[in-house]
Amino acid sequence: MITLDITNDFIVKDRVTKETLNKYSGLPHRIKAGLFLLCVEGSVTVSINLSRYRVNKYDFVTLVPNNFIQFHEISDDARFYLAGFSSEFMTNINFIKSTMGFLPVITEHPIMPLEEQVAQLYIDGYRLLLRAQSLTPNHSLVNKDLIIAYLTIFMQGTAELYKNHSNWTNGVRTRTNEIYRKFIQLVVEHYTTEHSVSFYAAQLNLSLPHFCTTIKKAIGLTPLEIISSIITMDAKAQLRSTDLTVKEIAFSLGFNNLSFFNKYFRQHTGMTPQEYRRTKNTSNA
Repeated sequence: MITLDITNDFIVKDRVTKETLNKYSGLPHRIKAGLFLLCVEGSVTVSINLSRYRVNKYDFVTLVPNNFIQFHEISDDARFYLAGFSSEFMTNINFIKSTMGFLPVITEHPIMPLEEQVAQLYIDGYRLLLRAQSLTPNHSLVNKDLIIAYLTIFMQGTAELYKNHSNWTNGVRTRTNEIYRKFIQLVVEHYTTEHSVSFYAAQLNLSLPHFCTTIKKAIGLTPLEIISSIITMDAKAQLRSTDLTVKEIAFSLGFNNLSFFNKYFRQHTGMTPQEYRRTKNTSNA
């Protein structure tokens, strides 16, 4: 899996366009940073954590650390504002703990449509960050407390927006959806070491038959299909974007037997890892 983070505490951009987004269209990417994007022109189709969304003008996108993202269709006039906070910075301020109350809702509904007046308020926030970023190239003059304040503004504002969607935050959360949500979080955390469905059922304190039936009901896929899709997605990304050997990629994904990894990959893609990697070289020739 291609993993993206930022080296400074934060970055902000006001012209994220099709040219930039195309870099993240061919392969899935795992985002370690916290990203806040506002679409101000055009539209895109994007997959976030295996679900596909359409993002239009004045839609606000919240990507928490460890989300998976891949862009698909991107209009020629697409333009976004973006604010990003590094994984280290998010860890230092205990982001997960501070957002625990509404993090599950963001995970399930990462796209928030805004009214134009609200979108303009967010644009003002991005512009404040742009001025802070311009103080020095290395941010040495930007006080960390100031960055925390900006991040807090984004998070508190986002929390209020989600609270206004009572059908998201106050609606009855079904047991089925709750189990599915927790399962996806567990897979993201453990897929490089744990491949068995029984492991995840045990983590959720559910019997294996009940667990499998519940996940199938929630998403239309079996737990094994979801686990396999994430493992395969990561393998494809590494084969296309790194020079690691197939054996090294297999080990990074928890396969101790190269032959088994080759069979596993072929079963889910229709080709061997070597064949898949050669398609990259052919397309680039």
